[in-house]
Amino acid sequence: MRWTWLLLVLVLAGCGVRPTDPVSAGDPPVGAAPGPILFFLKAGKLAPVVRQTGHLGTVPDAVTLLLAGPNPQEATAGYATMLPAGALGVSVGALDQGVVTVSLSAPLETLPELAKDQIVCTVTAVHAQTGARAANLLVRLTGPPSATQVDGYPTVTARPETQAPAQGRSCPLLH
Repeated sequence: MRWTWLLLVLVLAGCGVRPTDPVSAGDPPVGAAPGPILFFLKAGKLAPVVRQTGHLGTVPDAVTLLLAGPNPQEATAGYATMLPAGALGVSVGALDQGVVTVSLSAPLETLPELAKDQIVCTVTAVHAQTGARAANLLVRLTGPPSATQVDGYPTVTARPETQAPAQGRSCPLLH
């Protein structure tokens, strides 16, 4: 009988869970979103707005919503945009090695800096909503070459391109 108890104690002691150091589980899960975060202007400053769509959607979806401008409720609440209404085409590339390229149909120098910031902050915010790390995300804005007039002859300048890391922009609530 003693051997049975001794064997039982040894078996139970060998089956225990041993303590370990804490193990990182990564960032907390991101819950269901009522909609994407879009960046409009309020009192001349960037301000995030959750567009109530019932689902998060994709980054291109969010940029399309941004280009459509504030909805009536947002406009009534004082939100505005620096992006030209209906005159700007855009395509958003997939995340590639930490870079998202947003190609615009208008030359970049024709857009105010706040308009560019609206796009960069919206892209960054939606990536953060999906659980991606937005801290090192780089958003590259590209546009077609612009034509300038020099002595009566049109001269085409190089294709303008800007790169802005999200942390380099002043995107409220993303730092």
